[in-house]
Amino acid sequence: MGDFTLRQLEYFVAVVEAESVTAAAQRLHVSPGGVSLALKELETSLKVQLTLRRRGKGVAVTPAGRWVYEHAQALLARSADISAAARIVRGELTGPLRIGCFSTLSPWLFPRIAAHFAESHPGVDVQLVEDASAVLHDRMLRGELDVVLNYSNHLGPGIASAEIAPVRLVLAVAPSHRLAEFDEVPLRELKDETAILVALQPATSHVEDILRSAGFEPRVRWRSANVETIRSMVARGLGYTIIMGRPQGDRTYDGLPLAYRRIADDVPPNSVVVAYPEGTIPTAKVSTLIAFCRHEFGKEGRQLL
Repeated sequence: MGDFTLRQLEYFVAVVEAESVTAAAQRLHVSPGGVSLALKELETSLKVQLTLRRRGKGVAVTPAGRWVYEHAQALLARSADISAAARIVRGELTGPLRIGCFSTLSPWLFPRIAAHFAESHPGVDVQLVEDASAVLHDRMLRGELDVVLNYSNHLGPGIASAEIAPVRLVLAVAPSHRLAEFDEVPLRELKDETAILVALQPATSHVEDILRSAGFEPRVRWRSANVETIRSMVARGLGYTIIMGRPQGDRTYDGLPLAYRRIADDVPPNSVVVAYPEGTIPTAKVSTLIAFCRHEFGKEGRQLL
């Protein structure tokens, strides 16, 4: 038996699965002649006929070809595993990194994460899913996401986490609002003011419970799942909002300024975390993500306290 190559096996597997030399060539982005030559060389090397050409009906696989196909699949998979292991030994990270992100955090966190991996670890396919906390956590526990970027007070059972940045609720108003004159704003000052709050659980209940603990029912006029919509409405003097953390810059999409003020009352501590299923050991990709986030966002979070 002569030598054969992994490339010949790859072409053979593609022909079997496509049932056509032409379709396999299109899938492999090579010429049909190259695929035919590889098949002929593989059959010569193995000294067995693997396929039958049927005019107008594509390619059929012989019994021997079916046996070779099954073993070729396993061999190609092991070859891919070995190649991936070699890249890891060389310090290269590869493969998908499926990141879920609570919607209000995405504009702050994800663009810099994506840029970091694109520059420093281009072999990693960073994917983003934005949604509410409960949806993201459920998908992560089902194995559809590797991690979730979220707030620590959103976490439920079965989830472990690594803190990357402390955060604190802040008040945002238009610069012309009377409360903009305060350095720190007691929550009781919001009793008769119009509120514009985020419409994502559990953030909605969390903020409203804190306002009720100050002795009044918040006068919520509008809700939105988009923080930038809320910020733009607040900047136009339509009400106040309470949000977790503070974006870089104090202007909205349409260029209007905002005034952020510290809340004078004690509010529950919180932090941004990288969450992952409890009992799992973070992979090299996840560990790299955590290290980057702590370095990149940790100081910014502390400045907001």
